[in-house]
Amino acid sequence: MASLSKRLMGGWSELHVAAANGDLQRVRALVLKTPADLNKPTRQERQTALMLAAGGGWDAVVGELLDRHADSCVQDEAGRTALHHAAAAGKAAAAAALLGPRNSCPPADRARLLALRDREGRDALAAAVAAGWVATAEAIIRGGGDAARSSGDASGCGLLHLAAASGHTHMLPLLLPACGGAAGLERRHPATGGTPLHTAAAAGALPAVEWLLGAGASTTTRDNAGRTPAEAALAAGQHAAGRAIRNRTTGAGAAGGGGGMGGVGLMPPAAASGPSCHSLYGPVPRLQQQPVAAAAAVVGVNPAPAATAAAASAPPALQPLQAPQQQQPAASAVPWAQPPTPSAAAHSAAHSLAPHGTAVPHPAPQPQAAPYPYAAPQQPQYQPPAPHAAAAAAVAGQQQGAGRLQIPSEPPPPAYYPTPPPGAGVYY
Repeated sequence: MASLSKRLMGGWSELHVAAANGDLQRVRALVLKTPADLNKPTRQERQTALMLAAGGGWDAVVGELLDRHADSCVQDEAGRTALHHAAAAGKAAAAAALLGPRNSCPPADRARLLALRDREGRDALAAAVAAGWVATAEAIIRGGGDAARSSGDASGCGLLHLAAASGHTHMLPLLLPACGGAAGLERRHPATGGTPLHTAAAAGALPAVEWLLGAGASTTTRDNAGRTPAEAALAAGQHAAGRAIRNRTTGAGAAGGGGGMGGVGLMPPAAASGPSCHSLYGPVPRLQQQPVAAAAAVVGVNPAPAATAAAASAPPALQPLQAPQQQQPAASAVPWAQPPTPSAAAHSAAHSLAPHGTAVPHPAPQPQAAPYPYAAPQQPQYQPPAPHAAAAAAVAGQQQGAGRLQIPSEPPPPAYYPTPPPGAGVYY
């Protein structure tokens, strides 16, 4: 049913269907029956029978079509040849057949087959590298000779750039000898001017970065923006790749020598000896070094006059602060935070047991303890103003009649209860 719809809608012939299905016997019969369909493209994608057989990995069908002088340099609607289809699909046997002795095209056509690029600007080898097919790329390199040196994409970057940007670290051991070895590690990107290490660092491909560093890629080469590979990684937000490059650079500098700037990244020694800490009562200074005169006396050498004068004029060494003696906290300065005294508790109990109206004399005020030395100063308590003469006489009369039932001379005013509106509180 699928082949019928392709024949009706896509313009597929019987040879296209047989080549796509890998039916070798039917392909032989159809080539003898209709030799005009050998290089006939389909209607929509403009693919030939050789492209369909190469994309499917049918190397026997590919060899049969090449024996019948099928054109291998024909390009489809996307600009891809039969070698492009085999490379993108990872069909190493079909790619080897297209570049093998069964392809009877002249050498110029063979070189043209390797150099043809699709709409994305990639040749067949670049398509295999971008897809990560090692065996297919190896077959193309063996059949194409020095094609790897000029291979790339539309921007002009080499295969090492393409593999590093795609994260295909397993392709790098194959591509490095084919791209010229050490010269391939220094090949610049036409747009950015970066090396393959720049490309891998900016893409965040940490395995590719480590492999390129192990292969001897330079970490000091700068691109068109003046950035090293580590700086390019940091500019792209790839901190792990930048850290790996810096660690390799630091390790190489430390192994190079101990003096000068060779030990980049090593921590300098401590400037002062002795521990330094922070206590509850303030910072404790470090122990000062011994004066020059004392050190010279220990060694037994007469110090220089200038050193002796400098030691005499130096300020005395700071002594560590001594922690003050622990003090018992006194009563709080806040009145309501103090615990009740026994006199106040006895007065409260006597007042609760006294009959109604009986005045209970207040006890004498007890002297309060000194407030906590680090607390806020105690604020003076509020003293009410002296009452008027009439109020003082009334209070004195009440005190004279203490213990008797006090009956007011006038009834209290009636409470005011507003009249609720009609219907208030009635729910239906």
